[in-house]
Amino acid sequence: MFWRILASQAWHKWHITLLLWVAMTALVSLYVYLGNSARFSNRSMQLVMKNMGHNLLILPKQADPFDVYLCTDKQRLFPADVTARMAGHRRLASKYYTSVLQQRVAIGGRGVILTGIEPVFRGDETAEKAHLTTPVPAGHVRLGAAAAGGLKVAEGDAVAVLSRTYGVSEVLDPLGTLDDYRVYLPLGECQELLGKPGQINAVWSFLCLHGASLEGVSRRQEAQFAKLFPDYRIIAQTRIAQGRYLARMTTNRYLYYLLGIVLCITVVIIVVTGFQEVSERKRELGVLLAMGMRYVTLIALYVLKLLAIAVAASVTGFVVGSYLSRWLLTPVLVTHTSPVAVVWRELPGVVGLACLVAAAAELLPMVKLVRMDPNRILIEE
Repeated sequence: MFWRILASQAWHKWHITLLLWVAMTALVSLYVYLGNSARFSNRSMQLVMKNMGHNLLILPKQADPFDVYLCTDKQRLFPADVTARMAGHRRLASKYYTSVLQQRVAIGGRGVILTGIEPVFRGDETAEKAHLTTPVPAGHVRLGAAAAGGLKVAEGDAVAVLSRTYGVSEVLDPLGTLDDYRVYLPLGECQELLGKPGQINAVWSFLCLHGASLEGVSRRQEAQFAKLFPDYRIIAQTRIAQGRYLARMTTNRYLYYLLGIVLCITVVIIVVTGFQEVSERKRELGVLLAMGMRYVTLIALYVLKLLAIAVAASVTGFVVGSYLSRWLLTPVLVTHTSPVAVVWRELPGVVGLACLVAAAAELLPMVKLVRMDPNRILIEE
């Protein structure tokens, strides 16, 4: 009997049911689209900022950053295995470690910075985002734009570096920095050429932010690093770290504000529709109450019907919003990462949120229903 009345109510006011389903579907679609827009835009901007390079320089306590920045002859040496030990500590917020040995040398009458590099992986770095430093193939060099121009070589050519000949695997785009004059080669081969086996001058790393402010992450990183590696210090390039943090905060705030507006609109539609339905069915409700139906049963009729609409609308809205974001965002977000996709694991959460909002919004109409006097309703009729 209960389910028959429920079906009869939904069918009798089918245009209201359909309107409510369409409205909730549109709002859930907008919610999912905005969520995906923020998620994938955030990831895109983070990758763009990451591609600007490492934002942490790790040196011995007594080393002068000036010597490292300008690659002077006063740079301090320290064991290369320190990088692997740093990468082994998951509590640190830094990732993408790279061991660096550098020295100014003359090649073909041109002054360049011979730079040995070796990326060290931390273990929890995703293959999607990859390491900032790409290893140089053995027997090859990677040239900065100014170094390649000064040596008059291009990709695929051969170049003599001190006592050996290397193939040019890649020529980098000009950056307008000192890196344009670097000649990159594998760390081990650079150590042999310079007679500094097992030694490096610096460690490059990247400070990652996970749900906290830049200041908070920096303080924790400093404290953890001082405890784990008291003989070393970190020097942050704040412009890159802050740019990444501000990019993430922009997308998060944008999402929260818009989703708040969507939530308010959803609640208003449900409340108005609920009040309208209670008012229009006042006589029917009075008859049912006079026949002995309890208020709990009447409330269940409304709430269950609304929850059924919410489930159907949330599933439909999730699919529509997901594929809409995939269709619209894919040509816009140009990143070297996995494409914009439907995040199916978010579906249960979307359905649960839609049902929760629907049940909460139906509270006011149900208060009006409970306060109705069946005797007075029937006398008025």
